[in-house]
Amino acid sequence: MKTKGLTGLIITVAMCMLTVQVAAQPTPFMIYGYVSYENDDTCNNPTVDITNLDTGVEWQAETNASSNYYQLMLGGGTDINATEILRFNVTSPTGNQSKVFNHTVTSEELNYGGIFNSNVTLSVPSQQTWYFTNNEASAPIYTDADYNKTMTKGAEGGNEKITLEPGQRVWFYANQVAQCNVTFPAGKWNVVYWVKALNASEAGGGYVYTRIGYVDATGNEHLVSSSSANEPITDPTNIEEIAEKTLDSVDGFTVPKGGRLAIDVYWGHSPLGSLEIYCNPLDKHSSQVTSPSSDPGYPIPELPTLILFSAGLIIIAGYVVLKRRR
Repeated sequence: MKTKGLTGLIITVAMCMLTVQVAAQPTPFMIYGYVSYENDDTCNNPTVDITNLDTGVEWQAETNASSNYYQLMLGGGTDINATEILRFNVTSPTGNQSKVFNHTVTSEELNYGGIFNSNVTLSVPSQQTWYFTNNEASAPIYTDADYNKTMTKGAEGGNEKITLEPGQRVWFYANQVAQCNVTFPAGKWNVVYWVKALNASEAGGGYVYTRIGYVDATGNEHLVSSSSANEPITDPTNIEEIAEKTLDSVDGFTVPKGGRLAIDVYWGHSPLGSLEIYCNPLDKHSSQVTSPSSDPGYPIPELPTLILFSAGLIIIAGYVVLKRRR
């Protein structure tokens, strides 16, 4: 009888331990997607680092040299829980293009078993993208602007907003100063951002003006794109997109050493009320500006550009010397 009782006790304990082990098994949580460039070319073999900002644990997703697909398998309930924030840091194979953004995990995603088709778009090689933020810009800045904010390259801003009163303007600056004279050839700049006019009667009346420019090392402002780049408010009291996808620079321009590339946003043309500019509104893409494909590599021209420039100077110098000898 004692043996039977002991055997029964052992079986009961074993079953309890098995039950605990089964209950402790994490739920598979898959994150996957594709990385591409804005011109729809695939970005094969990207680097995708994902960090749980609540725990500090970082993982690197699996990628392949012949594919732009990435995936990461985690344990739901152990590695990740609902409301925790994942930071994605996606980099092209060359390291020249990158994007950083955050994603808050929902209970629905935990139930479904992952974040599916989390696709990422990087700037075209040679192009760069800066994202609007609400962070204060440091000198040099245009002191006559009502607000001076920074744009961060590769890292999206937070869900914040800047409010302009009628006749006010905000300048967004690249967060790095030019390390030497950086010349942008003439080209098309893509500027896309989100606004909300607070007066319900604003439709067709208030205009938002967008211009490319820069400040030199002493803070003098220079606007280089057409002042006719403006968009009327069409959906007041709601968030709407301002898309200046064909913003032309005027015959190219040079940001001098120590200066900053900048975007001027002006709330003018007799608006009736305030305008809110959103950096990264929920469920929408971030407000951003993308340089032309002829971007030389602000804030420091890339090596091929410097080599070509130097070669050009050598050829010109050689031509001058030969001409003098003749």
